[in-house]
Amino acid sequence: MLPEVGSVPTPTLALVAGTVVAGGAGGYAINAVLRRRRTAATDEDFAQLRDTIAGLESVALVVPENPSVDALAASIGLRELCEEWGVSARVFAEGTVTSDDAKAFCNLFNLSLDVADDPLDDYDGAVAVGGGGTVPSFANRPPVVAVVRHRPAAVDHPLVVAGNEAGATSTIVARFIERADRTPEQDVATALLYGIRAGTREFRRVRSREDFQAASFLQEFADQGTIDALRAPGMSGETFDVIGDAIANRERRASFAVTNVGAVPAVSALEEAADTLLRLDGVSSAAAFGVHEDTVVTACRADDVRTSAMDVLSSAFDRTEALGGDADAATARVPLGLFSRVSAEQQQTLDELIDASTRKALFSSFEQA
Repeated sequence: MLPEVGSVPTPTLALVAGTVVAGGAGGYAINAVLRRRRTAATDEDFAQLRDTIAGLESVALVVPENPSVDALAASIGLRELCEEWGVSARVFAEGTVTSDDAKAFCNLFNLSLDVADDPLDDYDGAVAVGGGGTVPSFANRPPVVAVVRHRPAAVDHPLVVAGNEAGATSTIVARFIERADRTPEQDVATALLYGIRAGTREFRRVRSREDFQAASFLQEFADQGTIDALRAPGMSGETFDVIGDAIANRERRASFAVTNVGAVPAVSALEEAADTLLRLDGVSSAAAFGVHEDTVVTACRADDVRTSAMDVLSSAFDRTEALGGDADAATARVPLGLFSRVSAEQQQTLDELIDASTRKALFSSFEQA
């Protein structure tokens, strides 16, 4: 679904109705009113986030399991803001990082990610950065004081910073740095600029004024050479083979593409396969699935703002061991359980059942999205 602008009072609605009839200068006036309302809301979010974090001594910035580049970049920007507010901050992930793009990003920006699998008792609060699913609780040790993500989401939390127009979480953070009247360090500006480009798929997925304005602000301070290096990461031979299988086994219905790559050596190869399908002409949403360590893993990508990758996977699979990601990119894991113990003679039958049932579930979910 398209993001909502928010509630508008009755007098404003009356002005909208009048503008539809009158047009001309009235149309410009109502657009200006709505722009001011959106800006005011963003300023309020910034003030609330600043006041909340500034009241702490230390904060854990937590990105989802196998986070997107956008989430990682946003966490780097938030870490700089925390330092500006006199708060010690460190970035954690809910799970391991397997994506080649994310690994390359962490290496280039010297970002060391510890997995937040234990209560983070040494921190006064946690901020969930990116993602599109439920908010981690950490057994309230520490409490989650804020959620920063680029899409409005139905999450039960008092402070959710979600841009109505932003196409990337990095956009929100970049605008906050600009509002703080701070000149970002080069590595921070570079990370955020690449995060915006990755989150919006080079401004193809979302064409928001907020994204362009944030990118324009960062451009002056960023290192274009680092961005070029990130846009062309190396590819292992195993990943190359998996992508070949994905292309050969693809099935397309309307603008949806699904493929089965069989056994995969790493989840990152599966994600690369899903990204590859999304580049095919006419494909707006894609999913690649395969078996990794006795688990059926599915990577989903959505290039259409009306489709959420998280919602697609949540609808397709009733029970998953793990579901992470956001509206643009998500991954689901369904354990095979007892089926992982089948004999060699029964393996082909099991593979055929996995293929048929998973394709059916994914296409059905895509069509209902």
